[in-house]
Amino acid sequence: MNKNIKDSTKFPVHGLDREGPRIPYTGSLLDRADRNREDAHWLESHRHHPDTRYLPFWDLGVAMCRNPDPELYWCRGRDLSDGLAIEDTAVFLGISDDGVACFATLIDEATQRKLEVQNVGFVDARSAAAQLEDGRAAIVAQARSLLNWHSQNPFCTRCGSRTSPQMAGSQRACTDTDCGVVIFPRIDPVVIMLVVSADGEHCLLGRNPGYPGRLVSALAGYMEPGESIEEAVRRELLEEAGVSVKAVRYFTSQPWPFPATLMIGCFAMAEDLELDVNLQELEWAQWFSKKEVEALFADQNEEFSAPRSIAIAHHLIKHWLKHS
Repeated sequence: MNKNIKDSTKFPVHGLDREGPRIPYTGSLLDRADRNREDAHWLESHRHHPDTRYLPFWDLGVAMCRNPDPELYWCRGRDLSDGLAIEDTAVFLGISDDGVACFATLIDEATQRKLEVQNVGFVDARSAAAQLEDGRAAIVAQARSLLNWHSQNPFCTRCGSRTSPQMAGSQRACTDTDCGVVIFPRIDPVVIMLVVSADGEHCLLGRNPGYPGRLVSALAGYMEPGESIEEAVRRELLEEAGVSVKAVRYFTSQPWPFPATLMIGCFAMAEDLELDVNLQELEWAQWFSKKEVEALFADQNEEFSAPRSIAIAHHLIKHWLKHS
């Protein structure tokens, strides 16, 4: 393979001005109604309203009906055997199209057993995303991230006192009046980038030591303080694979609720095809031709497999195949 490819006059990934694919965990069906979080009277009245819907979680698994067609299981407050769950753990998710307030809440073991008898199962967020469409997985991502964040932050990071939820679960505050610090949900930004050759005919895929099975994917890494998205892309690629890139283009983003990551998808154009893989970061990385990548998605490669459709990497690679 020619290691030096003549530069293109245009970025080789076209179609970025077109409507992209629906990315899992995005497109929530709920109006977050953030102004209502500030209205204590509205929240109190809707928290106990008979029409209000609650999405139960057990061990961070979301309640789903065990029917031929998968569906989230929404219940009323009266269906929860542990009344304290509504007061202590419920977080406001938003308002549905029919004007009903929707909350998510952790439940106790007694409620979990009662619901399972009613043909309700508890599913992890990855499995839920694989089964749900039209934005329902985005509701799961929002709820799981918030509930996990609350469970991980019972104490103040400044003085060590207890914290309590505020603003319908969108923040927590220290209960010590002399401290009063307010903390907000943590979101960890990660750049994930598909590097393409200047002629648009090859892309760079790699394998992380923690990947399951035969999976290969686009390279990714956490952003650092004081970095732009473009700077993070260039640093990570040079650090992990020894690749220098020229143009960087934003593609789309995806909430990844494990526990609360924001995946920032980008394309990057390599200056050449030379690699210097950092084996402390990656098991390996290599250039794949379009034909080889098509074989990955057709599951015709016995050595490697492509990312699943719930991952933003899947859509980055598919977009390159379609529009480059």
